[in-house]
Amino acid sequence: MRLAGLVVAGIAVVPVVALASHGKAGLWDVTFTMSMPGMPRVSPQQAAQMQAMGVQMPANRTSTTQRCMTPAEVASESPPPPRSKSCSFSNVKLEGGTFSGDETCTGEFQGQGHFSVTYDSDSHYSGTSTLNGTANGHPVNVNNSFEGKWVSADCGSVK
Repeated sequence: MRLAGLVVAGIAVVPVVALASHGKAGLWDVTFTMSMPGMPRVSPQQAAQMQAMGVQMPANRTSTTQRCMTPAEVASESPPPPRSKSCSFSNVKLEGGTFSGDETCTGEFQGQGHFSVTYDSDSHYSGTSTLNGTANGHPVNVNNSFEGKWVSADCGSVK
């Protein structure tokens, strides 16, 4: 179960930043779907027991969160940093409405991946990312899809 937590907390790529001229400052809903082919499937009862212990299996999981984007984040020409300090981005490009790049990780998780985000308007984006490698000697393959929708200029209490 430690492997699953490492993957979710450390290496899932979710570009949620609205890059300059591609998004609006304010409140965004971000829906994220993660698929981990090869992860063991568990019964609903096993999943409930694991959740009661604070462990969540990430395989084929969808969640939605809210994110407040500041004017400074929207104005930035730089991508958000990788979620793990042992990962780095390369070949990052912003062409038209598409932001893409590669990711390499060298820590507990060792692997490589690619991400692409397309802004079809200043209030909507969608994208995918993949990351393949090993963690603690076990193969890990993560496929993500995500979508961001601008909600309002007022973030309320969401920070």
